This record gives sequence, structure tokens and C-alpha cells, in this order.
Amino acid sequence: MAAGPDPDQALAELIEVSAQIEGAAILDADGAILASIGGIGDGAAELVRTADEAAHLLGRPPISQCEVGLGDRLVFCVRDGDRTAVAVASTDATAGLVFYDLRQALRGPEAA
Repeated sequence: MAAGPDPDQALAELIEVSAQIEGAAILDADGAILASIGGIGDGAAELVRTADEAAHLLGRPPISQCEVGLGDRLVFCVRDGDRTAVAVASTDATAGLVFYDLRQALRGPEAA
């Protein structure tokens, strides 16, 4: 799979098209932060590492997507190829739309 669109541009477009998303980050295959908006970069990387460790302990492959409730916020994570997108949204966010928007951010506008 190709590396994907420019991470900074992808996040700027994501925030523009998805009113539900308050902050987001794109990580590379090693969990390094490629781009971040809204101050969630380090937390996003740690969440993905922890989710992958839990999957490993359960004998499962690394996560492909997840949703985590954190009080008054939800965190969504989507992995596509060698990149992972993580977003923070309010608890009334529509999960399917957030997952779709994250996938589009990773794949770029030509995948729409």
C-alpha cells in the first residue's frame, strides 16, 4: 500500500469535513506521530500501543479499529496499511461516520 496523503494536509481536511472530531493524529507503522491536531499526539500513540499489547496478550492480531469511551469523550482509532489515525470526539458522535472519515484521511481523496 502507498504511504498515503500528506499527514498534515489529511488532518486539516479531516477537521474541516468532520464537525464531530475535536482532535486527531496520524501515526506511522512504528507508532511515531506523523501529524497531530488538538494536542492528542502522545496520548494517541500510547492508546494504540496499549490496544495492540492487549490484542497480543489475547492471541489476536494488532487492532484494525477501536472505540474507547473516556468519560465525556470518545476516542476512535483506525489502522489502514502502515498508518493509523486516531480521533477524539464528543460522546454524541456517530461512530460509523468517524470511522469512515478516519479511513478517508488515511487513504486520501482519490479513494472516495
